[in-house]
Amino acid sequence: MFDQFFAKPFWLTLSALAGLFVLSVFAYAMPALAGIVLLISTLGIAVVSWKHPEIGIAAAFAELFANSHGHLISYPIGGFSISLRMALFLGVMLAWIVSFLVGRTRISYSDFRLYPFIPVFAAVLLGFAVGFLQNDPLTAFQDGNAYMYLGYLFPILSIEWNSERKRLILQVVAAAAIWICILTLGLLFVFTHFPEWMLGPTYRFIRDTRTGELTKMAGVLFRVFLQAQMSAVLLSFLVASFLFVRNVGRRTWWSIILLYSVLISVILISLSRSFWVGIVAGVLTMLSIVTVYARPTFRTATIAVGSISLATILSLALLAAIVLFPYPYRVGRVGDLTGVLSDRTTNLSDVAISSRWNLLPPLLDEVRSSPLLGSGFGEEVTFKTDDPRARAINPDGTWTTYAFEWGWLELWLKMGLLGPLSFLLMLIGLIRGMWPYLRTDRSWIGIGFIASFVMLYATHVFSPYLNHPLGLGILLLAVPFLKQNPPIMRSEAVVVDPIAVPLGIQESAAPSMSE
Repeated sequence: MFDQFFAKPFWLTLSALAGLFVLSVFAYAMPALAGIVLLISTLGIAVVSWKHPEIGIAAAFAELFANSHGHLISYPIGGFSISLRMALFLGVMLAWIVSFLVGRTRISYSDFRLYPFIPVFAAVLLGFAVGFLQNDPLTAFQDGNAYMYLGYLFPILSIEWNSERKRLILQVVAAAAIWICILTLGLLFVFTHFPEWMLGPTYRFIRDTRTGELTKMAGVLFRVFLQAQMSAVLLSFLVASFLFVRNVGRRTWWSIILLYSVLISVILISLSRSFWVGIVAGVLTMLSIVTVYARPTFRTATIAVGSISLATILSLALLAAIVLFPYPYRVGRVGDLTGVLSDRTTNLSDVAISSRWNLLPPLLDEVRSSPLLGSGFGEEVTFKTDDPRARAINPDGTWTTYAFEWGWLELWLKMGLLGPLSFLLMLIGLIRGMWPYLRTDRSWIGIGFIASFVMLYATHVFSPYLNHPLGLGILLLAVPFLKQNPPIMRSEAVVVDPIAVPLGIQESAAPSMSE
C-alpha cells in the first residue's frame, strides 16, 4: 500500500506544501511579494503544463486538497482578489488551450468519461444565463465561478493516464491530506498551549487567508475546522477499503494503524457534523459493497474492523496527548476535549443548526417561485439567523445572502430542476465508471472512490461541497481512473489497468482477474 501513496512524489509534494505555507506567511505581511509569487506561479505552471500536463494537474490537485479556499496567497487587483488557485488554473488552462489550438492535444468526444459531466455543464450554463439576466451580474459571477474549476476536465481527458501517472495523483492527494493533518494538529497544539493574548496573529492569518475556522468551544478548547479536511476524509476511505480487501504484513499494518489514527483525529477535532453524517453514509456504502463484491474472508474482515476500532481509540489518545503536552504551557484539559466532543454529538439546538432551520422555509419559498429554470446564480434569500456575528451587524437577526447551507436546495434554486438531477446523473456515471474495479485485485480503488462519492453527496445536504472546488475536485480526481470506453456493470471480469503492485502485502482477498 505504501508504494501506492508514499513514494518520492509524496515527499516532494509534502515538502512543497510546507514551503508554500511558510512563503504565504511572508506574502501575507508583504502584499507586493504575493503579487510576484502569483505571477511566477502562473507562468511557471503554464510552462510545466505545456511540457508535462500531468504534473500541472497534479500541482492543481495538491493546492486544492491542501488549501480550503485557495487564498493562502492572494493579491488585490481593481477590487478583485486574485488567489493562488486562480493563478494555477489560469496557467494550466492557458497551456492546454494553446496546445489544443496548435494540435498537440486532442479530446475524443466519444470518451465515456466526458458523458457524466455534460448535464452538469448544461445546468451551470443555465444558472449563469438566468443569473446574468435576473440578478446582479457581478454577484452572479461571484456565486457561480467555483464551477469553472470543472474546466480541468478537458486537460485531464487529454492525458494518457498510465500506471505511473495514476500513482502520482494518489500520492499528491495523500501528501495534501497529510499536510492538512499536520496543520490541523499543529493549530490544536498552538491554541491549547498559549494564552489567548498571544494567539491573535495566528488567528488573523488563518481567518484572512480563509484557511479555516478557529472557534472557541468549551473551556479553552478551540474547534479547528479547515474545509480542506475533506481530503483527510477521502484518504481515510481509500485506506479503509484497502484494509478490507488486502492482507498486510505486521509492519505495514502498524503503519496503516498510525496513519488512520491521525486521519480520524483530524476528522474528530473538525467537529463537523456534516462530515460525520457524510462519513456514516460512506461507511454504510463501503460495507455494503465489500460484503457483496469483495467478499473478504472472516479473518480479513475481522482484522479490518479491529484495526479501524483500534485506530479510533488511538486517535482519541493522540488528541488527548496534544492537549496535555506540558510544554511550553498547558492551558487545555482532557475534560474540555471530551466535553466538546460529547456536546457536538448530542446538542442539536446550537446556533448553526437553528440558523439552518430558520433558512429552510424562505429557501423553499424561493425554490417554488421558479422550480423548473431556477432563479440563477446570485439569487439571494432573506431569513432570520441566530448567528451572533450576523446579529452584531443586524440586531434583529435579519440576514440576506446567496450562500446557503442546504446544498441540494441551492442547486435547485439556482439551476432549476436540472441542477440536482445533473449531479445525480453524474454520480451514477462515476459509479458506473468505477464498477469494473470491484471484480479486480484493485477493488479497493473502486470501493474507496464510490464510498467517497456517497460521503460527498450526503455531506452536501447540510454543507455545500458540490458547488465548491473541493467537492468538484473529488469528482475530477476519479476521472483518470475511469476507462475511456463504457464500462459494463455486471459480474463478468473486466480488464482494468493496474496502478502498481504494492510491496509487503499478500494476495488480495478479493478475486483477481485471473481467478
